[in-house]
Amino acid sequence: IALDGGSTTLEIARRLDNISLTVITNDVYIISELVLKDHIRLVVPGGYRVRNMLAGQEAVAYVKSLNIQKAFLSATAVNIEQGLSIYTGDFIEYKQALVSTARKVYAVTDHHKFGHTALRTFASLQEVDVLLTDSGLPSETVKKFREAGVNIECGD
Repeated sequence: IALDGGSTTLEIARRLDNISLTVITNDVYIISELVLKDHIRLVVPGGYRVRNMLAGQEAVAYVKSLNIQKAFLSATAVNIEQGLSIYTGDFIEYKQALVSTARKVYAVTDHHKFGHTALRTFASLQEVDVLLTDSGLPSETVKKFREAGVNIECGD
């Protein structure tokens, strides 16, 4: 699996059992979390550090060469028209590489990010297999996304 950088994907890493699993990540906090789990094979794509994440062409090229089963992507904002967006361009190509490489793409965002748009879109909602969010998303919003053809799941 691939865990994109972000607070929601960090929470996924914290909840992963120490099982035989390969995890690709560019987030130094996720790396710090998973390095303690000795049964997880940790793969780090390289690049240069921007805040808590690694970015750059080296990371993009490396990810494109992998066979990723599932990618879990974070976003600053989720909008029916603009899709998944972030403010900085440093991570656009890396996120797009994950989307194009993974067999299944999950967007993981909390309900506060819905209905907003950040500066740069990195994926349309049609490129996402499942949109995962918390139970705080109003049912009317869930209905709108489902009517737009988005596979959205709400959990705790």
